[in-house]
Amino acid sequence: MESHHDSARWRSRLYALLGDLPPRHRPIMVTLTQQRETAYGTLEALSLDLNGEEPVPAYFLRPNGPAGARPTILYNHAHGGQYDIGKSELIRPRDGLQEPPYGETLVKPGYNVLCIDAWGFGERHTRSESELFKEMLWRGQVLWGMMVYDSIRA
Repeated sequence: MESHHDSARWRSRLYALLGDLPPRHRPIMVTLTQQRETAYGTLEALSLDLNGEEPVPAYFLRPNGPAGARPTILYNHAHGGQYDIGKSELIRPRDGLQEPPYGETLVKPGYNVLCIDAWGFGERHTRSESELFKEMLWRGQVLWGMMVYDSIRA
């Protein structure tokens, strides 16, 4: 049986394999860029400063009704080679995924949902995956590591 110390050591080793990452405890900044009501909840478009390198567009969806503390689910969008989609699949139907979209399904029982555009997807699709991979490699970073970092920070 592994001890807590062993688990922490493994977690630390795995985190180190993600490449050179920004500081894990840097402040997170959030800017609300748009808000609209839907039939099932309030959709907020956000710009997050998670990594200090590039703004991270996000959708935060919360149920209609009184404000209050609720569990929040971090929804990581699909890849599927469709780099232009990103976080929008949370609120719009997409081939191969359920109908209605996950956002609607998750807010109905009372959950908040947060979805970010991963590196190279949605509004962050300004460079190809190959370009991002090479650019980060030159800086000692790993594209997958930066994606995981942003998800952890979200």
